[in-house]
Amino acid sequence: MKRDLMPFWQALLRDPRRIGAIAPAGRALCSAMVREVLGRPPGLVIELGAGTGAITRGLLEAREQMSGLIAFEKAPELAACLQRKFPGLTIHPGCASAVGQLQLPGENTLTLVSSLPFRSLPSGDRHRLSDAIAKLSAATPHFRLIQYSYFGKLPFPSPAKHLAWRRKHTVIRNLPPATLWVLEKT
Repeated sequence: MKRDLMPFWQALLRDPRRIGAIAPAGRALCSAMVREVLGRPPGLVIELGAGTGAITRGLLEAREQMSGLIAFEKAPELAACLQRKFPGLTIHPGCASAVGQLQLPGENTLTLVSSLPFRSLPSGDRHRLSDAIAKLSAATPHFRLIQYSYFGKLPFPSPAKHLAWRRKHTVIRNLPPATLWVLEKT
């Protein structure tokens, strides 16, 4: 476990704004995120900002309930760690905004799971990611983005008029406590 945290600490020291957390997601938060994903048929699940793979592990355990699972991680040391831990998983080692460039023919259900520190991302990354979310949601009949934030704050403004946030619940047993949000079509 300590060996798994070394890439996290390296990435945090290199660029704290991009990591945006003081520690990887805890077990209670991971479980809550996976429960939310499985709350309805998830279709294809794409994890944005997979980090050390704490949530990824839970998603992989429920993979048979999904039509597929893909992860994005920009920090090179974390992407390499994920590739070693989960060799059968498709991992895109780059900015999560590239999710909008994926070809998803025939997908009519898409669930994005995000651990990204959206508000602290560089503005270019933030705008490209917002555009990608708007594009994917418009092209997919059943779309959800599941995101957590700290201190109960809205993760980020809705990137499209047809999408609205719903506050789910706060996971007190996480450090710091995290609030789950779902962005979906209105």
